[in-house]
Amino acid sequence: MNLGLEVFLIGFVLFWIILFLLRKKLENKGFNIYPLFLMWRKSTRAQWFPNFSTSKFYRKFENIAIVLGIISMIGGIVLIYYTLTGLIFHPTTTTARLEPIIPGVTISISYLPYILLALGISVTLHELAHALSSTSNKINVRNGGFILIGIFPGAFVEPDEEEFMKSNLTSKIKIIAAGIAVNLILAGIFFPLATYLPPYLSQGILVESVIPHSAAYNSSISAGDIILSINGIRTTTFSQLSYALDKATNYSILLKTTNGSIITTHAYSASHFLGIYVTYAFPSYLLPILEFFTWMFIINFSLALLNGAPLVITDGGKIFTEILKKINLQYGEKISYGLQAIFLMSLIYAVMLSVST
Repeated sequence: MNLGLEVFLIGFVLFWIILFLLRKKLENKGFNIYPLFLMWRKSTRAQWFPNFSTSKFYRKFENIAIVLGIISMIGGIVLIYYTLTGLIFHPTTTTARLEPIIPGVTISISYLPYILLALGISVTLHELAHALSSTSNKINVRNGGFILIGIFPGAFVEPDEEEFMKSNLTSKIKIIAAGIAVNLILAGIFFPLATYLPPYLSQGILVESVIPHSAAYNSSISAGDIILSINGIRTTTFSQLSYALDKATNYSILLKTTNGSIITTHAYSASHFLGIYVTYAFPSYLLPILEFFTWMFIINFSLALLNGAPLVITDGGKIFTEILKKINLQYGEKISYGLQAIFLMSLIYAVMLSVST
């Protein structure tokens, strides 16, 4: 176990022990604390930004949100079963995985600040959309607050339950789908920033590791070196690197070494394979920004599909239930919960297979 993970685990355990010991005092301030779960609830304003939430712009957004909510619900179901069938029938070749984010286990601890920041922003905007749509559809908001599960933050708003149940199906779906739509829109915004922006900002190809006894290894290329060009062809993107390698078998490689020196080394590979694992090389000040963009996409896309999927406790589950209740007033709710239980068990099985294969 590395030092960073040890410090994180010690801090994590101490944090929750202190919170649990102080739970009686904190209860007077609206906190509810259980092992690895904290919730703070407070009565909030009944209406949220009424001028904006009743504007033509926001009303158009709500109509779009209904479509995006349905798309996310279907997309979530497809994601679960696409992953599940791939892991069952093609376990060795499928790339589809549904692995949980566990700092220090499935991802590096170094990503944690970006994840928490992206999650905090995404969940807050998600819940704000619920509150705005409640006001837009003339339903008061009674409570709001935040939760903490382990290390992961969350937020919530609670529309007046009686007013919500009396509202029509369209209003209900608008309120529920607004949060899903915000996450899907944010994913759409940050996808190009995370995918297409980095090549334009790259200063070269950073060598992350070198395969022993490969062409790169024999040419003394080391992890941390930056490939600036090959045979005079600039290499700031993966496509440029591939093009340069495919054009020849003898390579004159311009490198920026880990100590900042610019050198030229030579390599030969009849197979056009250098034997390196690479990523983009960015100025140090850009790395946090680009990492944040990446996690904003990952978090929002995951929230849109998994929260959009009908899984009993999700927004997609609420939409699914309201639609089936409208179709079959007597048995729609029972049918909905039965199907959602099947979807949820399928998700759990897909996650278990993702971790074990």
